[in-house]
Parts: sequence; C-alpha cells; structure tokens
Amino acid sequence: MNWATLLNAPVGELLWRKKQDLRLREASKPPIGATICCAGLRMTVQAGLSEDLWCWLVARGWRELASGNRLQLKPLATTLVTRLFDAQPEERERVLANAIRQVTRRPVSKTPERASAP
Repeated sequence: MNWATLLNAPVGELLWRKKQDLRLREASKPPIGATICCAGLRMTVQAGLSEDLWCWLVARGWRELASGNRLQLKPLATTLVTRLFDAQPEERERVLANAIRQVTRRPVSKTPERASAP
C-alpha cells in the first residue's frame, strides 16, 4: 500500500483490511520447523503448537518469518520453547516472559584479576 492510497482511503476500509490481515494470520498456523518472530526474537515451531496457542501468540505480536529473511533475531532456547508449548494456558505468560528474560539478560563480564606485585 502506498502513501496516496493510505491517505485517501476511508478509515473504515483501513480497519477492515487490518482485521482481515489478522484473520489470515490466525487462520494459517505455521508448519513444524517454521520460524516465528516478535520484537527481535525468534523461535522454531515444534510439534505441539495448538490452534489455541497460535492464536495466543498472534495476539501478542508473533508472526511467521518469511523464508530468506535475514533479520538479526535472538533465538529463544529450544527447551524453553518446548516448555511454552507444553504449558497450560494460565502459565503461558509466565513461561514466555521467562524465556524472553533469559535471552535478553546481559552477560555479566568478569574483570580480570590484577596480579599482585611481589
């Protein structure tokens, strides 16, 4: 969509397109092995991604990453993705937050010890 179309389109039409795009994303659950991304993070779809979990992830901004995309995304640990896929609906938010926290945590740099003078 170019700027002229965007500026000349009625607001209702734009909102309808947005809803339609969201429905298409929700309807097409990615296959096993696909990569999904959100906010600079990525995870690989494993067996166990239910329709309910996919809709939950879409509502939080997760999208399937197009093949050939070369964005620099930080991967979520496979064990944490498995934990998310196995989590009960009421635990998902906590499990996802924990996975994100582990990826975005800054490594603690150790200062080299100084040799003492004899």
